[in-house]
Amino acid sequence: SLRLMALVAGRLFSGYSVTDVSPRGENIGLSLTPDGRTPWQADGISPHLSHPADQWFSENASGLQEKIMAIIRDLPMDALSWADIPLKDEIESLCAPLLPGWIPSLLVRLDGDVPVLRISFAPGPPFVLAVVPRVTSATLPVMLRADLNENILRALAPVVGLPIKWAEFNREKVEALAARSLERTKIVENTRSAVEVTFNPDQLSAVEAEVESPKYSLRAWVAAYAGSDARYPEIGLHMGRKFMPFSGWDMELYGEWILSANDFSLESRWGVRWSPWKGIMAGAEQAFPGNETWYRLWLEGGERAPYLWWRISERGWHHLGAGYRINRRVSLEIHYDGRVEDKISLKAISDL
Repeated sequence: SLRLMALVAGRLFSGYSVTDVSPRGENIGLSLTPDGRTPWQADGISPHLSHPADQWFSENASGLQEKIMAIIRDLPMDALSWADIPLKDEIESLCAPLLPGWIPSLLVRLDGDVPVLRISFAPGPPFVLAVVPRVTSATLPVMLRADLNENILRALAPVVGLPIKWAEFNREKVEALAARSLERTKIVENTRSAVEVTFNPDQLSAVEAEVESPKYSLRAWVAAYAGSDARYPEIGLHMGRKFMPFSGWDMELYGEWILSANDFSLESRWGVRWSPWKGIMAGAEQAFPGNETWYRLWLEGGERAPYLWWRISERGWHHLGAGYRINRRVSLEIHYDGRVEDKISLKAISDL
């Protein structure tokens, strides 16, 4: 019976010879030896990708060909008649940690007398369908941030259509690509801004870019009031120059100009402010006309968050606003000005 088992096994496992058959309890053990040595070659075919995604693929696949050769080196050609599916499963298990989201396909062809195993790759769903950029900045106006959003869309165009798993695997490369594209813009170069990018791979992949200038701050806005006859629509501009007199002391010299729409009267404020923690600033400013000193506090909460600012003059006048930033452009606040008869009003602000 053992001879019969050896004969059957030899026919089932083409390409191998049965050298030993031995009973092992309720099972039977077979020892197989390949019939000669097959001079295999492995040829990995990269998919057609835009730059720099093609470079990422080559880097991820580095060393894969050697690992595949280690599997097929002692595999007889005839064994593919029964071992093709296990071979594909084994190669897929090799590719999965290196190229997640890519599905390998195998094709064997003869190059003269040399069998060549060609491995090609197809992307597997789900895919990145679109990139959704959002640039935030406390030092750059909205009108400049819109150009940076367009820049991210252009830079990350090669990511669209790629498997989400692979985009996740190369997250740092995607973030670096977006950051480099922003750092090369004139806006970022001229303001010497620092860029930090976060990529969240999904079908609609969010790209959060924080662009902050350590040297300058610039903001422009328009505002309108409701509930007060003493307040009129206005347009404002803030320009600042940051500096650090001591380590850890973030300070800014700034000027603000507010133009009233009813009589085109202009109020200017010249001051200095200090930020002990992120989102908190305190300072003093000189307001004209009137040449009056004001002390001022800012508490910034960021987008979709509450905020507060408060001014008190040397004569004891209070001027403050407590509001909520609805998005990167629009905010609403309760406005109080102790210098006018209708002290409380509702203020809507749109950043430019």
